[in-house]
Amino acid sequence: VLESSRKAILIRKKTDEKIVINKQVFKIGKEKGFVDYCIEDNPAISRSHANIVIENDEYYIMDMNSKNHTFVNGRLIRGAEKRKLLQGNSIQLADEVFEFSLEI
Repeated sequence: VLESSRKAILIRKKTDEKIVINKQVFKIGKEKGFVDYCIEDNPAISRSHANIVIENDEYYIMDMNSKNHTFVNGRLIRGAEKRKLLQGNSIQLADEVFEFSLEI
């Protein structure tokens, strides 16, 4: 359980689902039992697509070598790059779009 002062959520644009990021390393992909949030209904998503990592109360996203890539505000995340997430950022996993939101 996180001792963060803020709560971060992802809003899945297709369904308006709200996903609470509740782990230090939050895994997103389509391999049930391995990831923390499973996207089963999109074949473009990799088994382990991206991780959201919390460091010093800041949120970062990393692409886990996915086939169809991860983008923040339309910019591709390369290799082992960690991209800092800010309020309102658009996150795209393949063709699946999320909005990153911080609640104080």
